Amino acid sequence: MPDLSFLSTLTLTRLRITFKALEPIVLPEYKGSAFRGCLGETLRRVTCTRPGQPCITCSERFGCPFSVLYNSFVEPGHPHARKFANSPHPYIIEPEPGSQTFFGTGETFRFSLVLIGSAIKLFPVLASALGKMGETGIGKGRGRFVPVKLESFSNNGEYRDVPVFGGPVILTPGGAGCPGTGNRLMLGFETPLRLKAGGKPATSPPGFELFVDRLAQRLSLLAHFHCGAEWCEIPQGEAEGITIYESKLQWADWRRYSGTQDTKMNFDGFVGEITWEGNFNQWMPLIAAGEWLHAGLTATFGLGKYSIL
Repeated sequence: MPDLSFLSTLTLTRLRITFKALEPIVLPEYKGSAFRGCLGETLRRVTCTRPGQPCITCSERFGCPFSVLYNSFVEPGHPHARKFANSPHPYIIEPEPGSQTFFGTGETFRFSLVLIGSAIKLFPVLASALGKMGETGIGKGRGRFVPVKLESFSNNGEYRDVPVFGGPVILTPGGAGCPGTGNRLMLGFETPLRLKAGGKPATSPPGFELFVDRLAQRLSLLAHFHCGAEWCEIPQGEAEGITIYESKLQWADWRRYSGTQDTKMNFDGFVGEITWEGNFNQWMPLIAAGEWLHAGLTATFGLGKYSIL
């Protein structure tokens, strides 16, 4: 049996922010990259105490809200710092589904922001940054916009306005219950799933073993670095005997240019449905948590979002 005790420590809050365009806005095909860049630029502007200094050399890099979220440096004294110089980022940006990329003056658009563990305490400063994102501008031409609504996902499965003097609802990934399964499991990937195998991007539909190994590592690191869980070594190869029953995955080839890094970033990966066959009961708590926290590389941008079908 795999040790999934770290799942009990995971906490998160899920915000939904709605904006109104003050002038025409043109976003890229995958809007998550634009939202992440705009939020990061704004957050750095309102929190950085040493503008112009690289984060990696800044003495505030382990406490600055921007650095905590966007760099997530592991402190040198951590026993595994040589292996993990950075932890998984404790947040996820989820753009609304749909292909619309142009928003005219007066139109609204929105995205969801998931904060994980210790990042939840950054809500006040993030709320301020969310309110000022429109001053930074977004997309081609840096179109300006204003916030019109901030909501928090609640335990009853609905979004509710965040109280003026309150905070968001804190959730646990298993709060909605863990679905049972027979001998087949179908997952539907809404945004590209990007996995590495042998140090290279996986370009064939992933076996269940590869999928759960990578998911368990991601969630256990989030739990340890951001939710106070004990260090947990994730053994490999505990999901043998589960095979692909049917794959309807398709390769989505998305790329974007990062002005910050002055390079092209890949967002390619698998979208669609895959069905595995075998005994999944011991893995379902992990897979249910992954619905909230995504799987694979570049999850912070909203990639690797899936549903249990």
